[in-house]
Amino acid sequence: MAPFKVAVYLYPHADILDFSGPTEIYSCRPFDGPGQFKITSFAHHERIETESGAMTYVPNATFKEIEAKIEEFDILVIPGAAFDQVSSLIKTKEGKELSALLRKFVASKPTHELGKRVLQSVCSGSILLAASGVLAGRNITTHHLGFDMLKKVADEAAGADSKVNIVKTRWVDAGSTEAGVRIINAGGVSSGIDSTLWIVEQLAGKQAADWAAKIAEFEPRSKGWSEGQ
Repeated sequence: MAPFKVAVYLYPHADILDFSGPTEIYSCRPFDGPGQFKITSFAHHERIETESGAMTYVPNATFKEIEAKIEEFDILVIPGAAFDQVSSLIKTKEGKELSALLRKFVASKPTHELGKRVLQSVCSGSILLAASGVLAGRNITTHHLGFDMLKKVADEAAGADSKVNIVKTRWVDAGSTEAGVRIINAGGVSSGIDSTLWIVEQLAGKQAADWAAKIAEFEPRSKGWSEGQ
């Protein structure tokens, strides 16, 4: 079976664990064989400085390169950042191009032989999804401090009540689009690892997911930070 192609979008001040957590899990492979996921990072910028300033990343590809062939990818990962950074990005030319890319991705039918495609957000990355309008009418989530902002942005994108249902949980399956693209929102930061393990299980099987969790020494959790509060 051909490996699943994963595109990870990077942008200035994105949270490190939001994108490195899923990337770590997708990178896990058996000791005696090739990995089942092939990862490509991409960005509008040649170099990406993280929120902390502790690291600078050089993406594999430019935004334009991935935009031209986004239909070839099976998974698209959108990380989050501080809420003010997300709000600023939404208003920029880059943010508008990202919104258009998200709409194009969820409208493209899966091309992998298993017929599966996933749009995955981590933390406040779901607010970027909301700004594109792809979350309207769905069960969704984000970092527990961003629920109000998520609703506001979703409503603004819809031009009225977006009819989203914000769920206080670790991660949520927001359902599939008409084209058959599954949308998955993770809650805050480390929740992206939990959702990624579930996605691995759905696409590559439970054995692959269990192996990735074992290698990462990560125990999946089902409850969100704000559940019961």
